[in-house]
Parts: sequence; structure tokens; C-alpha cells
Amino acid sequence: MSTRFSAKDDGDNEESSLRQAIERLVTLIGSTAEEENVVIPPSDADVVLYDSLGLSHDDICRVVPKHCDVICVGKRGDSQKSWKQSEIDDLILQMAMMGTKQQSQQQKSPKPKTILRLKGGDPFLFGRARTEIETLKSNRIPYTYTPAISSCIAGPHLGGIPLTDPTLNCQSFGVWSGTDAFGRSRGLGNASNNVSDDKWDGLDVDTLVFLMIGRLDKLEALCNLLAGSDDEKWNENTHCAVIQNAGGRRTIHETDSLGGGQKIQRVWRGTLGSIVPMIRKEDQDRTSVSPAVFVVGATCQLNFLSY
Repeated sequence: MSTRFSAKDDGDNEESSLRQAIERLVTLIGSTAEEENVVIPPSDADVVLYDSLGLSHDDICRVVPKHCDVICVGKRGDSQKSWKQSEIDDLILQMAMMGTKQQSQQQKSPKPKTILRLKGGDPFLFGRARTEIETLKSNRIPYTYTPAISSCIAGPHLGGIPLTDPTLNCQSFGVWSGTDAFGRSRGLGNASNNVSDDKWDGLDVDTLVFLMIGRLDKLEALCNLLAGSDDEKWNENTHCAVIQNAGGRRTIHETDSLGGGQKIQRVWRGTLGSIVPMIRKEDQDRTSVSPAVFVVGATCQLNFLSY
């Protein structure tokens, strides 16, 4: 189910004339990461702007029209070059205000573009849909949005890890951002780059989920912060897991390569004291596992994948 908006100003009753003046449409859609679950109108999309998902560029190109421009605008918290949110807002507006390259035979003016903004997980939960929508509204561009399952739930579940389990007496979970909107992270000693530490002691939650925590120095700092708490629930032996490229291709052998830009889902299981050294031991040059979801709690010892 999607919600459609005319982007009219408050008090403006000229919606019908506005729609005649602006026929372009931007659709914000949350993705559950797996290729078969991508909701794309194949006959409509002229442009796809997508986040860094378990889906690859090739995955998306297979389900959109040949003339469609597919552009990755994913953000990264590591050293890789990535888009700033203000640049994404500007690009959406630029694309919305342009006509397609193909001229309609019946019209002298270019056919308006239909733009699909494919966002990771749910567009609003730890997402940046607000600035994109405000950009569209302020420029009177019609848009729709479709909610989806957040990556905080889909990521662990696609990795075979449930967030709750009655047998393990795990009845609740909480979700945090590992990196805030200003790039500050949890647990790093530099005060200017550190999110104010939450009170983990006595936190009445069974499973912790962290998004935007793929950089290994940030992940290690968070593990140390949790393991150093006075709460016996969180210590260096607490089970945890990292799910990278959730929803991407899964292979029987972790060293397999699929090529073609196709992303491979990886799941590392360990403890707060062992998870980062385990990842680094695999590849000493690795500095990030982004995009990734980090889960902490007893359910991480479970594996519901078929292999």
C-alpha cells in the first residue's frame, strides 16, 4: 500500500491545476533487500536512485526498462567516497524537473520523468526520507511513498537470526543507530566524535540491534562499551553477530565469488570479545563490513538458514 501526496502548500486549494502543471512523480519505496521483493513499476520507471542495499546494480537493471537510468546514491560511514544527503536531495529535484531523453511523438514537450527512490529498509526508520520529501514539497513535486520492513528486522532475519525466541526467554529487542546524523559514533574515545553513551546497565531489553555500524573501529568501540558495562547481561562472552549485505546472494562456500557486481550476504557469529578480531583475522586489510547490521543477544547463537 502506498500513500500519495500532491505536495501542495497549506491553504492551497488548486490541487487539480497543480497536477496539470506538474505531471512528474517521485516514488519513495522501501526495499526488503531481496531481488524478488523489489517493488518497481517496470513500465513506469525512468530513473532509479537506490541506496547501498543487498541488491546490486545488475539486480535492479534486470527489472527496470532498458531506458531507465540506475544510479547508486548510497551513503557510507567508512572511508569510501559516498553521497551526502544534501546531494541526494538536489539530485532528486534535478531529475524531477527534467524531461526524459525520449521525445513523445504526440507531444512537442518532453515526457515527464517517473523517478523511483529505492531506499534500504523502511524509508522513515533511521532513514532520511524527511529531507527528500521536504525538498519535493517545497518545489511542489507530487510524490508517493511505500513503507517496508526495516533493515533492523529484515537484516537479522535474512541472516537466520530471530530477534525474539521464547525458549531462550528473549521477549524484547531495541534498535539504535551506531552512527548519528552528524557522523558521531558510540564508544569512540574522542569526545568530539562520540554519541552520548546510553545507560546500558539495567537496560530491560533482551536483544540489541545496531544499524550504520559497519566501520570496524566503530564496531570494536561499541563492543568494548557494551562488554565494559556493569550489567552481567552484556559482557565479552555475550553472543553477537554481524550481517553484511543482508538479502544479497548466499553461497555455500563463503569464499565463492559471483561476479557481475552481485553482492554476497555474509554472517559472522561470535561474542562481544571475539567478533571484531575474527573479522580482521579473515582479512587484515579490511576496515569495514558496511553495509551491515549488528545484533547482540542470546538469539545470535541460532541459525535458521537452510545451510
